[in-house]
Amino acid sequence: MAGTNIKATTVGPTWFGTENPDISTTPTEDLFCAHPATPAALDLVEEAILVWDDLSGHLRDAYYITRTEPQEIAEPLVGAHRDLCERLDHASDEIAQRLYRLLARCHYDTVDVDIYADLLAEHAVGMAGTAGC
Repeated sequence: MAGTNIKATTVGPTWFGTENPDISTTPTEDLFCAHPATPAALDLVEEAILVWDDLSGHLRDAYYITRTEPQEIAEPLVGAHRDLCERLDHASDEIAQRLYRLLARCHYDTVDVDIYADLLAEHAVGMAGTAGC
């Protein structure tokens, strides 16, 4: 496939090998935020966060053979979620409700709620420092 540029969309910065110069990766935030923000996209990112949270537990258990830190994938997902909340212009009450639902369903430190501080207004005080997801 000489001359063909294949764009791989991944959820991590190094998930797909980049030895081949014709293959590149797209950071998660760019992937989810390249299109107009929609409630369906936000729901998809929330589901991806939950799936990653579950998978990251296995990765943490296999720390001795791990080449990827769980936060390398979690941070871009959570960043995309935060950006979509902002672009959809959700009220701080709705953002707080979404975060509480995520935090209730996650079992590992996947979501850092501190990055939402500017969107949460009065809720930020109650959530600050919460060990997320």
